[in-house]
Amino acid sequence: MGANIKQDIYFQLKKYWGFNAFRPLQEEIITSVLSGNDTLALLPTGGGKSICFQIPGLVLGGTTLVVSPLIALMNDQVENLKKKGLSAVAISSAMNFRQIDTAMNNAALGHVQFLYVSPERLQNEDFRQQLSYLPITLIAVDEAHCISQWGYDFRPSYLKIAEIRSFFNSVPVIALTASATKKVSEDIKQQLQFRQEAVFRQSFNRSNLRYVVQNEDDKAGRLLKLIQNVGGSGIVYARNRKRTEELTKFLLSQSISCGTYHAGLKPDDRKLIQQNWIDNKVQVICATNAFGMGIDKPDVRFVVHLDLPDSPEAYFQEAGRAGRDGKPAYATILFNNNDIDRLEENFKLAFPDIDYIRQTYTAVCNYYQVAIGSGQGLSVDFDIEAFCKSYNLHPVLVFNSLKFLEKENYLAFIDNSFEPSKCMIISGKDDLYNYQIKHSNYENLIKALLRSYGGLFENYVFISERDLAYRSKMSVVQVKELLHVLDQAQIVSYAPQSVYPKLIFTENRVNTKYIEFNKEHYAFLKEQARHRIDAMLDYVSQTETCRQVSLLQYFNEFNYAPCGYCDVCLQHKPKDREPLKKLVLQTLKTTPMSLEQLKQTLSAYPAASWIPALNELIDTNQVKTNEAIFYVAS
Repeated sequence: MGANIKQDIYFQLKKYWGFNAFRPLQEEIITSVLSGNDTLALLPTGGGKSICFQIPGLVLGGTTLVVSPLIALMNDQVENLKKKGLSAVAISSAMNFRQIDTAMNNAALGHVQFLYVSPERLQNEDFRQQLSYLPITLIAVDEAHCISQWGYDFRPSYLKIAEIRSFFNSVPVIALTASATKKVSEDIKQQLQFRQEAVFRQSFNRSNLRYVVQNEDDKAGRLLKLIQNVGGSGIVYARNRKRTEELTKFLLSQSISCGTYHAGLKPDDRKLIQQNWIDNKVQVICATNAFGMGIDKPDVRFVVHLDLPDSPEAYFQEAGRAGRDGKPAYATILFNNNDIDRLEENFKLAFPDIDYIRQTYTAVCNYYQVAIGSGQGLSVDFDIEAFCKSYNLHPVLVFNSLKFLEKENYLAFIDNSFEPSKCMIISGKDDLYNYQIKHSNYENLIKALLRSYGGLFENYVFISERDLAYRSKMSVVQVKELLHVLDQAQIVSYAPQSVYPKLIFTENRVNTKYIEFNKEHYAFLKEQARHRIDAMLDYVSQTETCRQVSLLQYFNEFNYAPCGYCDVCLQHKPKDREPLKKLVLQTLKTTPMSLEQLKQTLSAYPAASWIPALNELIDTNQVKTNEAIFYVAS
């Protein structure tokens, strides 16, 4: 690498991210991209994937096209780039024509450094033609495992990415993922038509993570002990919204500061609880798997799964949100036989009969009054509960039917519940001023808009109606009503946040009897899903192989010794724990202590070595706890 290039990438790193050094492999990946290589970056969760395409994009100039499947993650990265003074825009299938047209016009004028698009958008031929006129200098494919049918989250829309390469013959591609087996990695390179290729794989070994699996009927009680023993910030994953809310109530009743996070909450409420947790105002967040993507909180001390994930890939990503600061952290699964039965039932529901899928398609088209031969491009809010009640259908089967219809390109299903409200001023400054003079009741709101958000005349900007209400001394309802009036008057373009996902008709409606499904493809996807579930069940049920080694072997890494800290390793050396149990007992006999006091008193010993001993003493009733104070039982 030339001295000037190296100097440039370090300059960008310091200027925009404030760092003096790269994380492992980041510099090598960036150098590969700047050398014109198609590059595959396999970095574990928290490995710093985004910098690997953002810095080359800045060095190359022009526009970096970023394909990402998650609207929330796209929006998060766009906002972070804007805070650094960089220009970035996200385009998803949930946007209307005006929003897309504004974004693409700005990109065509060279005003956009990073253009994020959802893969569904690439299915539109007109959009691909628009892309061909943009000054694209780099194509980045995030969550690249989605392009592989061998992967755990295959998305057929990803297959369109290779088609746009013909518009940009000399432009390199960087593909990034945090979870890919060897077979998936090879498929990524093939599907993206890699030419001069380079592959960088950081080991998935997380030596600071303590993997624990416990067969437990009293999950809430065990969870409480874990939180009290480990301390610090944590995430608890549960299977559904109701369960997260129940857990939050339980932990609050036990004096654990806790918050709930799921897709059913209002955007402002989600944002507030997330920020409170990041700022350590809340210790624990109980969430569905909707939480965590794009959040880089380094001091998470534990991640607990109270339900079995359906694949090792999903588990590895979620567990990997713990211990990003390199300090010891715990990744724990609490399960019992009911969870195994539930996982098997979910597998059956994940593959509806083809007749049921056809029935769902017909019902959806009728529900939105889409005639045969029409509907292409139609985007609607989809309230799955109301829809299922209307046709007496099973919500989980309907959801999974929609995913198969998406794979066959009849529909696209976009979870838009994380897309904040947007606003753009579309009138000229003079017209805006004159409107303000004629309609004085709008003055406070317009002033609050202009003072709170920059770039409103150039592009759509995420807004918070709650913040605007506070600053303009109005209610949230009044702000929304006035914004709707301003939208109708062509003063602003206002796109309120929807609480529902989006359903997009990617093709005109066809007669149900002509709907075709590739039965071999259906069977293949079912076989792969079965393989991943079996791998997950093997992981939690086996008690001979180190948990860390077991996970690494799944990802084709075979050169690691047992970690010495997981439940399997500790189980195989029980005698080692006896001296530590005696030490803990002797310490607590002197005086009862909190966990923090114990850590200070036993600072000569790693906490990860004596905390399991403390847990065992608690399980055998030799040590008791009262209001987070541990004492020896009499």
